[in-house]
Amino acid sequence: MRPNCLTKLLRIQGYRVVGISIEYRKGREAVILELKRLGRSFECEKCHRRIRKAHSSWLIEIQHLTLWQFLTFLRVRHYRVNCPTCGLTLDSLPFIAEGARVSQSLASLVAELCKVMTVKAVAIFQCLHRGTVKAIDKLAMEKVQASRPLDGITVLGIDEIAVGKGQTYWHLVSALEGPRGPELLFVGEGRRKKHLAKFWKWFGKERARGITHGVIDMWKPFRNSFLAKCPEAKIIYDKFHVIQHLLKALNEVRKQELRKAAGRFRGLLAGKKFILLSRRAHVRGKAREALNTLLSVNRRLFKAHLLKESFDHLWSYSSKTWATKFFRHWVEQLKWSRLKPFRKFAEMIENHLDGILNYCDKKVSLGFIESANLKARNVIRMAYGYRDKEYMKLKIIQTCTPWMREFNPWINLHNNSS
Repeated sequence: MRPNCLTKLLRIQGYRVVGISIEYRKGREAVILELKRLGRSFECEKCHRRIRKAHSSWLIEIQHLTLWQFLTFLRVRHYRVNCPTCGLTLDSLPFIAEGARVSQSLASLVAELCKVMTVKAVAIFQCLHRGTVKAIDKLAMEKVQASRPLDGITVLGIDEIAVGKGQTYWHLVSALEGPRGPELLFVGEGRRKKHLAKFWKWFGKERARGITHGVIDMWKPFRNSFLAKCPEAKIIYDKFHVIQHLLKALNEVRKQELRKAAGRFRGLLAGKKFILLSRRAHVRGKAREALNTLLSVNRRLFKAHLLKESFDHLWSYSSKTWATKFFRHWVEQLKWSRLKPFRKFAEMIENHLDGILNYCDKKVSLGFIESANLKARNVIRMAYGYRDKEYMKLKIIQTCTPWMREFNPWINLHNNSS
């Protein structure tokens, strides 16, 4: 292939290919493209001031996209200039990626591949060091996170996730309604009110005033932080956390019956936790038969299971009045049931009923918070842990934000070279 054809394909402004050779790099045959500068003036990489003369120069090699099966390197002379403003500095080379000896096109491809592959796999695929791949991916995500649009968001959701061993928690802040749909905005350490201050500072006071609803669990620090920054917003308690407390109450009833049981009935109760806690519509086959047998021989479990199944209807109402009537009727059924764990659950719901009933006025996407929590756990599990906390936070944000995790490997390649 002629050098002038390669010059057109590379699309690097101000340079042309003057030589092609095949040499060995990283244990493989590699194509070396020698580039020559066309302009006579130079540019300071800090202030972009034009300078006529260079102070010194040397040859460098930049890894580029592979040419067929060959590794490809761009050999170019890099100049040092004496800028009147910045002093001794380097000549600007816009086609080189920041912080790595690779081209902008290769860095863009590496960042996209990291969305669907592990860092180790991308490093092997592109013949790069794992540290280089991680640095490229982290820098790309930092730029996206720093420049992401935040205007137009009206509903926020806050959840927590356990990280590592012990009582170590991180908080996840999501935008449930906005111009770009549900997306994860921020990941921070801790779950106290003071830990959320960093998010509110990043989000901005003006945007916080535009928030109309906040979806949280029944954790007081989250509520206090939200009301302090968004006093006009209404709190909606997350349905999945409420149901989680209900399932704990049902499991406590199962444990009480198991302790009192003896003989054959004890065998029926043992190992039936998950089929009892699952929604009846999701239990099929032999598990459904085992559940029916269990409920037919124990009236307390049968009553508790019916109450658990019916409580889900509380979120189907669009009127607070009818939702309140349903809850009062549900509590009345506990009057002669001797289900102490359910009575404690009803008292807790009574204290937080306003936050649950606010869902009648605003049907927000409650499932996104739980899906983000699950995806965040999967990110940590698939990587077998991260040494870099900031990189892990960015990876969780990217995975839980639909528009950030879209895989477009070739969209920016030629744009980055010019």
